[in-house]
Amino acid sequence: IVVLVVLSAYLLNYRFASQCLFTSYEYAPNAYGKGTSDCYFVAFWAVSFTFFRATFIKYCYLPLANHFNIANPSKRQRIAEQSYILGYYIIFSTAGLYNMYRSPHWFSTSHYWIGYPHILISRDMKYYYLMQLAFWFQQMYGLHVEKRRKDHVAMLSHHIITIALVWSSYYTNLTRVGNAVLCCMDISDIFLSLAKILKYLGFTNICDISFGLFAVSWPITRHLFFSIITWSVAVEPARYIDMKWDPDHGKYFTIFTQKIFVGLLLMLNVIMFYWFLLIIKVIVRLFTGTGTDDPRSDDEDES
Repeated sequence: IVVLVVLSAYLLNYRFASQCLFTSYEYAPNAYGKGTSDCYFVAFWAVSFTFFRATFIKYCYLPLANHFNIANPSKRQRIAEQSYILGYYIIFSTAGLYNMYRSPHWFSTSHYWIGYPHILISRDMKYYYLMQLAFWFQQMYGLHVEKRRKDHVAMLSHHIITIALVWSSYYTNLTRVGNAVLCCMDISDIFLSLAKILKYLGFTNICDISFGLFAVSWPITRHLFFSIITWSVAVEPARYIDMKWDPDHGKYFTIFTQKIFVGLLLMLNVIMFYWFLLIIKVIVRLFTGTGTDDPRSDDEDES
């Protein structure tokens, strides 16, 4: 209903609807600032992701599961859910890498800080960043309406920290750091979602290969690269910026805020390390011939 109301309002030329559908604050060609209207955009797209998820699952992915003659309703639902997540991570991993590749901070942590504050960002970066924030708000909602998972507390903590990091890095003009962190988070989940789908479909051997790619990419992206980013936030800023609080000029990164960001990143790393220990358990099961299973999934019949 919300989506239809906003679309109708846009057709009637209501400015509020335009703020919900499209990014605001274009100060120069392909140079966007930030403001309160961004909240409307994030709120609308958080609702839209809920709508898209339900629509794609019901009309695309559940029929696909039926095509493979999956009799178990729980398995059909899980295939549909993971197909949606797989599509999301493919799209936004690609978008994140695309934005980073076209920016100075592509594999260069010093450019997180050179030229700070980066007040104006490109249109593509703004869409990417705010839609990621909207997605994680929607994930928070989904976490509370779907079947409770084994690691509910860890997952809830992960979502809260991720939202805090994405929102605060956007507000404090640290989108280059945030872009790098989001890329580290998203890439390995492509292989995990694919492995789950293949498992539910009964393609065990291909599932094990996909899980193997996930198990290799996880420590590289979520521990090695992520730790490099954390190191940069903890060490490099003092080399390039004055670390002064000056909101009038877009400067929010001080020694105090640095400690907050480093603390949140370390907390996120602790949660990911807990999950990595579970992944190792699955790898042991794989080599002992008992197959793969998602250690973070809910308890289901098909395990």
